[in-house]
Amino acid sequence: MKRYAAIDIGANTILLLISQQTPEGLLQTVMDLETTTRLGKGLVRNRKINPHTMQESIDVIDRFLSLCRDMGVTKVVAIGTSSLREATNRSEFLRRVRRRCGLEIEIISGQEEARLSYLAVVKDQKWSSGPLVVIDIGGGSTEWIYGDSTGEVSGFSLNIGSVTLTEQFLTSDPVEEGEYQAMASHVGKALTNIPPLKGNIPLVGIGGTITTLFSVQQGLKEFDPSRIHYGLLKLKDIEGQIEQFKNLPLKERKAIVGLPPERADVIIAGATILFHSLLRLGSKQIWVSCHGLRYGVLFERFFK
Repeated sequence: MKRYAAIDIGANTILLLISQQTPEGLLQTVMDLETTTRLGKGLVRNRKINPHTMQESIDVIDRFLSLCRDMGVTKVVAIGTSSLREATNRSEFLRRVRRRCGLEIEIISGQEEARLSYLAVVKDQKWSSGPLVVIDIGGGSTEWIYGDSTGEVSGFSLNIGSVTLTEQFLTSDPVEEGEYQAMASHVGKALTNIPPLKGNIPLVGIGGTITTLFSVQQGLKEFDPSRIHYGLLKLKDIEGQIEQFKNLPLKERKAIVGLPPERADVIIAGATILFHSLLRLGSKQIWVSCHGLRYGVLFERFFK
């Protein structure tokens, strides 16, 4: 069976998905990895990728490509999102990746990111029929995607993410209430144009924020997609976790079971985006999917 890979280069993490096609033409996951490099660090202040995170990210991409070669991957597609859309020195990053790795990175728009994120979810049998709304919370941007039963899709992408909001608002440790309220108010205002749900439409979340929140809720010592995928988060549980996180210093947040230490600084901002999204949409719960943008990319290119 032929193997294909997608590399998703985001503001907080770089993800690798290696898959192969089953005899029935379906996508079968071979390897699914995530490494935090924080490529979007500092973009709020100076609009540039800093040299350290640039080098670290290039090293991760090179390592991922080596894994692809070892795994016999036929084709690799690399996608850049919010950080590479926003960074004024993105051409340097693209040039260095091309020179070292021989890889061309495609930078996609927020609308295209929304469409592919929706595709990642709707290809799942559980949500393959009827209307659906998908939320994808990233480090530098968040997407809200509406799909109806006819297949028509509309999406919204805003430059609010877990990394950018943390850098912009949450500078104290532990977080001061005034800082948190300023951030929450900013998020609420940003969501003004997001339309509420009409009827009992399933709401599905993808990305590291929501999988982490469910992992914490379940007390998972290790990330286990089989126990997270298809999970259900309640609005009140999200609110409870926010209160827990913001009342603890970073060192103690890092010790919470289910919360990866590298996400402990940005989880408050990510959870706040999710909480206010549910308020705005008028929903008291959201399903959890471990299938993100990288799945949509492979479905689009190789598993139609």
